[in-house]
Amino acid sequence: YTEKYGKEFNLPYKLLTSISLVESGLKKNDKFVSWPWTLNVSGKSKFFETKEQALDYLIKNIKKKNIDVGCMQISTKYHINEFKNLNNILDPNHNVKYAAKFLKSLYKKHKRWNEAISRYHSSEPQKKEKYLKKVKNYWSNIRQKRSTKIDNKSKREREKIEFFKSQFENRLNL
Repeated sequence: YTEKYGKEFNLPYKLLTSISLVESGLKKNDKFVSWPWTLNVSGKSKFFETKEQALDYLIKNIKKKNIDVGCMQISTKYHINEFKNLNNILDPNHNVKYAAKFLKSLYKKHKRWNEAISRYHSSEPQKKEKYLKKVKNYWSNIRQKRSTKIDNKSKREREKIEFFKSQFENRLNL
């Protein structure tokens, strides 16, 4: 969903994916993924195996605490009214779509991506700076993977061009 809504809301390439990995990244089957059944309660991340387990915990504890929910860690304290119900805020599709919309609104308000990224997490200067560094680190790594793929493709493309060019020259010489 991060790529889908990143494009829909015209966010920078892979930014939403990078934020999701900072917010709820978890190693599963030797792969680092954004885990949708993640809750953060009083600064402690809780990773549940199923949506039902996460929803059950959320229902039982929603009145007691501010809980950040899902792959994009949407704060119940500030954003719960943007969702129909607790099932909705936990649903990855709704969770990511709202995060994309919220991030875009921060960008429109502050006119700079660095500020929008920082404020996605907090308005406190020290927290903003630390969070921005984390996101930029993931974002840089993800974009470098793409760059490597493009470079490899370019090399293959150049090899193909050279091959066909030599074939064409050989035919001209016949």
